[in-house]
Amino acid sequence: MQKNCRNCRFWSQMCAQSIGCGPIEALCLGADKYKGKYTTETMVCDGWKSDHYGKIDDPPNYGELSRAAYEKEEGA
Repeated sequence: MQKNCRNCRFWSQMCAQSIGCGPIEALCLGADKYKGKYTTETMVCDGWKSDHYGKIDDPPNYGELSRAAYEKEEGA
């Protein structure tokens, strides 16, 4: 599995944009160098974490279930 924004839990599902016909960009919700910035799905950083339970802001409950699953697996 490639460790890029597309499959990182911190790549927002709720805050995304596409300017013109450009690629989709989503807000990084992580704590690394891209925090609070829009990134494309192919970007990488050291803060990557697998999204196997979903994104941390997944609809419809804004990530409550996925965040709880990550906390149960990894600790608080």
